[in-house]
Amino acid sequence: MLNALHGNAGLPGDLAPLLAAIPARSEAWHLWQFLEKHPGAGTLWGFASEFQRAADARSDSSPRILLGYSLGARLAMHVLTTAPEKWDAAILISAHPGLISTEDREARLRTDQAWAVRFLRDNWRDVMQAWNAQPVFAGESMATQDQLLVEAWRPEVARGFDGWSLARQEDLRPKLSSIPCPVLWLTGERDEKFTTLAAAAFSALPRGEHHLIAGAGHRVHLDQPAEVARELWAFIERIAAA
Repeated sequence: MLNALHGNAGLPGDLAPLLAAIPARSEAWHLWQFLEKHPGAGTLWGFASEFQRAADARSDSSPRILLGYSLGARLAMHVLTTAPEKWDAAILISAHPGLISTEDREARLRTDQAWAVRFLRDNWRDVMQAWNAQPVFAGESMATQDQLLVEAWRPEVARGFDGWSLARQEDLRPKLSSIPCPVLWLTGERDEKFTTLAAAAFSALPRGEHHLIAGAGHRVHLDQPAEVARELWAFIERIAAA
């Protein structure tokens, strides 16, 4: 069972084309709906605890694989480090292992709290245009229609920007060694920042591997969906064979 967590200001449908291309049972979780139904999930570690209980309730006899993209990868890393024995494998796409300096944390929190206010109050098309115009997304693919549908979840998105902010994530690098399952870490070749972070961090994983996706930026699964699907399925087949 592949459990997938989407990115910030996104929806499960963002991952649907990728999951449809993989011949494995999967579920794309709706993060904003989950936050609405589970008040205790408003912090990173709170999410990890609440999500693990929810995933346990839906588990079956198939291998349990956790997939997360960007914000979803941040949440996935907290789930993995909370209950590493519960998962058979994980896939992290455009993941950040955590900020190190206090100054960087403080600056990021100010930025994310400002985004929280904008996502709660601004004209939706304007704020989504500003979100997509960030340098990390420049020139990348985007699911415009799906992004418009996120407006119905404004309060939850705003909560996520604060409670799930990268500023509130501790540096998870020392905890990566506690994850015993195979972990595939994917980044896009045009996303130099996250590729550098991945290259430096993945070796701390006992069974980690880092793959670079050509022709892709931060939104790897949207820029090169066929290639990402091939990488994921090859990884899953290697796990099954082992």
